Amino acid sequence: MTSSVPMESGTRQTFDRALWHTYTVVNRTFSDVVVSVFQGDSTSIWIHDYHLLLLPLMLRRRLTGAKIGLYLHTPWPSSDVYRTLPVRDEILRSILSVTLLGFNLFDYARHFISCCTRLLDLE
Repeated sequence: MTSSVPMESGTRQTFDRALWHTYTVVNRTFSDVVVSVFQGDSTSIWIHDYHLLLLPLMLRRRLTGAKIGLYLHTPWPSSDVYRTLPVRDEILRSILSVTLLGFNLFDYARHFISCCTRLLDLE
């Protein structure tokens, strides 16, 4: 199943739900492995970049007290761009479940905060 996503150029891009499902399965597989080797309170979990953006919430649900960090090496788009993504809420909520979050630049962090404020109606 696909849906159409508007692009800045005025064109539309296809969002492929089958690919999103695969992305979800890959994140779930990583979650299973991390949970299997997790050694309790002395263990910190570090996640890097956009490949595993669903992993934090998957881990948080299974390892409630875990210290989970996420560092994004890639730019975070403005909320005007990010709002076009059909799965934006799921990704934002997963990222918000981390203990520590890092971005390369302050502008990327500002864009992320703006996305959460505007798209999830959070203050």
